[in-house]
Amino acid sequence: AAIDFLLLVQAHGCEDFEGMCCMNLSDHSKSIHKQLQWLEQHTNQIQQNQGFFDGLLTSL
Repeated sequence: AAIDFLLLVQAHGCEDFEGMCCMNLSDHSKSIHKQLQWLEQHTNQIQQNQGFFDGLLTSL
């Protein structure tokens, strides 16, 4: 099952490899890729704001 999952994540099916036995798994690779894109977009938006007291304490 782990190999099947890794193939689906990379947008491959077991049909792409000769002699590989296919299992009847749901293909969630599109939703996985969509979630990974969402995470990447939102982690790029993380910012750290410094308040008045933060700047005051670091200058001491």
